[in-house]
Amino acid sequence: MARALRETDVVSRLRAACKEAGGQARWAAAAGVTPQYVSDVILGRRAPGESVLWPLGLQRDVRYVPRRLEPVEIYGVDGEVLVRAERVFA
Repeated sequence: MARALRETDVVSRLRAACKEAGGQARWAAAAGVTPQYVSDVILGRRAPGESVLWPLGLQRDVRYVPRRLEPVEIYGVDGEVLVRAERVFA
C-alpha cells in the first residue's frame, strides 16, 4: 500500500512539475486548468482538486481514524492526584 501524502507533499510535487514544465502557466495549460488555480493551490488558498491531482498521478482518499485518548489528571488542593482518566470528548 502506498504511503499517504499530506497536502504539503502534493504542493511540493506540483511545484516540481511546474518547474519541469517551464513554469506554472505551462503546466496549467497542459493540465487544462488556469494558472490562477495552480497558483492558489501552491499558495494554500485552495485545496488541490481532481484537475490538479490527476496529472500528478494522485487521487484523493479521505480517511477517518480513531481519535487518540488524552490523559487527564484532577488534583486536590494539596497537589495530590485525585483522579487519573482519559478524556474522550473534545
